[in-house]
Amino acid sequence: MRMRRPGTPRLLATTTVAALSVAALSGCSFLEPVPASSPLTSVSPTPSPVDTSKYIGGLIDPDGTVWSGKDSGGDLTTLTLHAGGTVAVSYGDNAYDDPNDVWKVTDGILYLTVHIDEANGDAHYVATWDPEKSVLNAVLRTTRTALELTVTLTQK
Repeated sequence: MRMRRPGTPRLLATTTVAALSVAALSGCSFLEPVPASSPLTSVSPTPSPVDTSKYIGGLIDPDGTVWSGKDSGGDLTTLTLHAGGTVAVSYGDNAYDDPNDVWKVTDGILYLTVHIDEANGDAHYVATWDPEKSVLNAVLRTTRTALELTVTLTQK
C-alpha cells in the first residue's frame, strides 16, 4: 500500500497557481511603457474660437430687417422681422402678420413660426446665414401637411 503525504495535492496545486501567476504577470513587463503625454494623460487642447460672423446675429442684426426670395415651389416669400420678435410673412398671394407669429435666433440659427391656417397648421422656418453669399438659406416645413420648401433669402 502506498502512503500519501498529507497536503501533497494541495501543495502541488498552490505551486502550480503561483507559477502560472508569475508567468502571466511577467508577460506584462514586455509591454511598452505609456509615455507621460499619452492621450490618456494629456491635457485637452484649447478649444477653437467660434466664428460668429457665420451666424445671423453675428454679422447682421435681424431686428427690423426684410428678407425675400423665391422658394422651391416658385413663389416669392418675404419675411419682415419686427423688433421685439414678431414676424410678418408674405408667401405667394398670401400674407400673414399675426402677433403670435414669432422669430428668434438661437446659436446663430434663425427660427420662425407662422400660423397659416387650420388645414396646414404652422409653418416653421429654420434659416442659416451664408456669409460668402450674404444670404439666408431657409427650410420651411408645415406642421399638418408636412409640406417642405427651401428658399434663399436676400436682405432688402
